[in-house]
Amino acid sequence: MKIEMSKENKILILSNIILVGFFLAVVYHYVLGFYLGMNAPFNSFVYPAYKAFCDFIDILPFVKDYAPYSTVTPWIAYFPLAYIIMLPFTLIKSRMIAYLIFASGFMVFLIYANTKVFFTKSFSKLQNFQNIFIITFLSYSVLYSLDKGNLDMLLFIVLALSVYAFKSKRYMLSAILLAVENAIKPFPVIFLLLFLYKKRYKEFFISLALTAIMIIGCFFAFKGTLLDQISVLSKDLSLFKGAYMYGIDRNLGLTFGSSLFMPLKWVFCQVSAHPLMSTVTFVNLYNILWNIVTVVVAFFTWKEKVFWKKISLLTFYMLLMPYLVYDYKLIFLFIPLWLFVAEKEKSKFDLAYTILFGLLFIPKNIVFFNAAAFKDPSLLSFWAGGADFIVNNINWSMISLSVIINPLIMLIFIGLIITEQFSKKKIISDKASAKNDFDDTII
Repeated sequence: MKIEMSKENKILILSNIILVGFFLAVVYHYVLGFYLGMNAPFNSFVYPAYKAFCDFIDILPFVKDYAPYSTVTPWIAYFPLAYIIMLPFTLIKSRMIAYLIFASGFMVFLIYANTKVFFTKSFSKLQNFQNIFIITFLSYSVLYSLDKGNLDMLLFIVLALSVYAFKSKRYMLSAILLAVENAIKPFPVIFLLLFLYKKRYKEFFISLALTAIMIIGCFFAFKGTLLDQISVLSKDLSLFKGAYMYGIDRNLGLTFGSSLFMPLKWVFCQVSAHPLMSTVTFVNLYNILWNIVTVVVAFFTWKEKVFWKKISLLTFYMLLMPYLVYDYKLIFLFIPLWLFVAEKEKSKFDLAYTILFGLLFIPKNIVFFNAAAFKDPSLLSFWAGGADFIVNNINWSMISLSVIINPLIMLIFIGLIITEQFSKKKIISDKASAKNDFDDTII
């Protein structure tokens, strides 16, 4: 039976998937944690309680004395505009109150946007409330973001506003917002392609110039010379590369991650006692793959006529290809989701798109295995390392299948969008051929 994918059906399917996924995850982790006495990462689908809000709280000491580049560290390496944004929060004595204010801004925006998108007159007030509540408060990406307290909660708002401004043909505003985004974290730089596709070259170059000006100019707000601060930031990024890109001992970045890089690195460089290649070789090969994917995504985004699919391709690229992508970045999926739900043009893949979106918004930390077990088979057991060990240790060598499932879902999504492009071309070609045959018959 074919399901008519109206806006209402999209919302119902999405909210039901999120509700069921959340419920099953809570029950599963509760049983492991309460009844079996297991520690992280088994007793929760977010970070341990002692690490709650760590991305927000840990950054404040670096900013308070106006000297974020006084210490070399791989764990906190932002461009200076990020620290300037954090400065007002250092004036609040209670770090918890500061975080609550920060997180409240994110939640107010999300509730407002979800209400605008997911509210429909076809549902009763109770149905609308249920759908909006489930999608807003039970989505894995939202819960994980709130737990970590990462600055991406703010960046999500900025990118959403930039995309909305672009769709509303306010290109200069969109370019300025994107410049702010890239001056903090340059993950969404791929979205600059939108201006090239529209031949808005002025906005493209203004956005690039503003990004450079904000990056360089904001260094002067802090202690130290420009060169000294840039030197520390460069060292921070080098340590980051050593720890996350080339390191293999602690599986840094693999737990709670969604990038394509980390699971591939684990397979080729870590899964066996005799790795297939060194991390240096792998990174070089991955960079080649990254360039190829960039060209492919840029091409099919250019060819795509439907705006929500353009944004989806760019968003999936942003989430898949960087070396390190923690699950809080999955909140950016709300942007193509909003556009998809509001889209009036029907597609034969709408049901599949809705299901895939839903799966990306639920926890999937349901099957764990010990990364070390593949090198030392004695560690391989039903609980991937032995229940006694897990109860008494927080073991971050434990890897969930979610780190494989999420990239796979995004790759399938990209494949469907590209496949639909080809199917539309075939339909147009067949119609043109049929018209020519008809004309020849008449003649």
